Amino acid sequence: MRIVKHATIMLLMFIALPLAAADIPEYLPTISVSGSAEVSMQPDTASFDITAAFTESTTEEARERTSRMINEAVSILLNEFLVTEDDLSSAYISCYPEYQWKDDERVLAGQRASQTLSVELHDLDIIGDVYQRLMSLDGITLSDVSLDKTDKSEEYREARMAAVRDAYAKASAYAEASGVQIGSVLSISDSSSYAVPLYRSANLMLASAEASSADAIPTEFYAGDITVSASVSIVYSIAQ
Repeated sequence: MRIVKHATIMLLMFIALPLAAADIPEYLPTISVSGSAEVSMQPDTASFDITAAFTESTTEEARERTSRMINEAVSILLNEFLVTEDDLSSAYISCYPEYQWKDDERVLAGQRASQTLSVELHDLDIIGDVYQRLMSLDGITLSDVSLDKTDKSEEYREARMAAVRDAYAKASAYAEASGVQIGSVLSISDSSSYAVPLYRSANLMLASAEASSADAIPTEFYAGDITVSASVSIVYSIAQ
């Protein structure tokens, strides 16, 4: 009985193998293409950094002066422009000895403290006023403005769908030129999906204010659009 059972199993295996192999074509012609797309949108947030750095005789003196300047900037943002504390974060703090070269000799110049505060604004209409007000403080540096949108999920979806349509249009052109027809989709891979940051230079934004007093000429800020991009790779079968 045991011998018959093994023989039956082996027979079933030999029968099943040719059937499974018959389902797999030896060669499957395909068309491989890539597609890309961009979607523009209006930003709703602006981010920038405030940096204060001073060199004093002692570390404590440098730290106190730096903190005093950052605290003054924070007070302006909170009280004059109603920025919330949730939109402020310490990005960098450091203290270190600073040296200078004098008569070919490296000498200690003092202790340097530096502090950077990251700011996020949700009202783009006040960016120019915020910059103009903060630039009235001596001893701080403002970075360029980075524009973004809090929720870009719908724009990403639109960009990915448009990228797929772009890929299909390319595949259709290749198929038509080759005298064949597009079959089913065999694979789809997301090559990349990313937001293109938009920066506005602080120097350009404040150029008009340098020509006269801060009260005489307002600082204008033009936001512009930001974009998200998507790329996709798709493999289509060629209809037989």
